Amino acid sequence: MNAHAHNLTRSQVVALLEERDTLREQIRQLEEALRPTIILPRAWRLTRRESDFLNVLRAAAPNVVHRERMLIALYGTWDDAPEQKITDVYLCKVRRKLMEAQARIEIETVWGRGWRLSPESVVRFDEAVADYRDSFGLALDRRAA
Repeated sequence: MNAHAHNLTRSQVVALLEERDTLREQIRQLEEALRPTIILPRAWRLTRRESDFLNVLRAAAPNVVHRERMLIALYGTWDDAPEQKITDVYLCKVRRKLMEAQARIEIETVWGRGWRLSPESVVRFDEAVADYRDSFGLALDRRAA
């Protein structure tokens, strides 16, 4: 269509909106398929979003995950993301649950940039996930299951 927005008919606008919604859904499905989905130990008692939060940190290790990147990883498009402070809530909950589970996994805050797993925590994370997987005969990744 080479028409300007003010020259579109109602049916053309409806068609464009339907195409937009279809493309958004396809992107959501692709992002879901590409999201890191390591099965985490149940002893950590993480919700799905909290697990996603920790998986994003592990996938990015040793790099820093910025707040915006975390929001997009958790919610897909920027438009669908809630307030940015929600990441602080997830961070606190994940830290607390890891501490309660005595996982010894530290999420470092890099002031003004974001968060990352400390190098020692990456090793502990991988060991805990491998031990959990081996104890139940699980695949490391849900996609491999």
